Amino acid sequence: MTTMKPPKAVFPVTEFISDLPTHLTPQSPFSSSENDRSRRLVIVGDVHGMRKSLEALLDRVSFDKDNGDHLILVGDITNKGPDSSGVVDLAIRLGASAVRGNHDNAVLDAAAELALKDGDYQSKGLTSRLVAPDDPQGDSPQETGTAGNSEKTESAENSNIIRHSATTYATALQLSTSQIEWLAALPLILRIQLPRDIPSSLGTNLVVAHAGLVPGVPLSEQDPSAVLHMRSLVSKPRGEDGFMPVEAFGDESWAVEWDRWQDRLDNRTTVVFGHDAKRRLQIGGYTIGLDTACVYGNKLSALVISVIDAKIEHQIVQVDCADTPVAPTASAKDDNITDPHE
Repeated sequence: MTTMKPPKAVFPVTEFISDLPTHLTPQSPFSSSENDRSRRLVIVGDVHGMRKSLEALLDRVSFDKDNGDHLILVGDITNKGPDSSGVVDLAIRLGASAVRGNHDNAVLDAAAELALKDGDYQSKGLTSRLVAPDDPQGDSPQETGTAGNSEKTESAENSNIIRHSATTYATALQLSTSQIEWLAALPLILRIQLPRDIPSSLGTNLVVAHAGLVPGVPLSEQDPSAVLHMRSLVSKPRGEDGFMPVEAFGDESWAVEWDRWQDRLDNRTTVVFGHDAKRRLQIGGYTIGLDTACVYGNKLSALVISVIDAKIEHQIVQVDCADTPVAPTASAKDDNITDPHE
């Protein structure tokens, strides 16, 4: 039986759902502009501060912003890896779109807490309302990592700050004010409207969300905490229809039920997500999971969407980790996976 946990707190969201501007999406082959016809979307899985790996992946796909390519990150852009600041800087310079991940959420909360403690809250561009502490098991103080200023982190620890891991506080200290503001402005869900006048291998609609979505629930009514943390679904109590999201792994991913649900619909939605490193690359009928555990020395993955032969096509491109990997926690090793709190 899956143990139900209370929802984890979500740092205040500026925009829950965002729509990708249509001028950034691949266009019809009949477009008058060569730049429109060659435009691609490059959607990248959980980077976790692995800047060299992200650069290697972009090089592998010959990413060219000037030729119309657009980068989208599925969340967990920061934390754990060695260079969260470098990853955010690269995303900003490339004009990337992104959604917030659960680790980005923790970094924002840690940054707000540290800024409040230092009396520097407003200059950090952060809301004046702190969220309640997450479940300590969700951001373990034993978690390893290399990011940030260890002297400042030690000071924070000595002040009895235990809401997050040392790595999370270090990452928060590593980011500049403008980088924190960029991270805080990210939506939780990104909708992408692909051209309707040409066939698509991705169904009618395309959505990016970090952890997942509950089938049968409108996007606007999805639970923010679940969008950041869910991995599986359980049936609602007897007498109620539908599903409840849970963070536990369960027997199967939420994506399996999402695929079943979409098969019943006329207008189908494909969800691109990350978060679930245990299952690595997931390719379903209407779900694509891109967390392939780069931060633990595995691969970084991208979904590349383009117009080929008058059709919207997609392919998966991967590179080996190019950064120094992070050691998984003891509990992750016991499960022979990456990190159960990923």
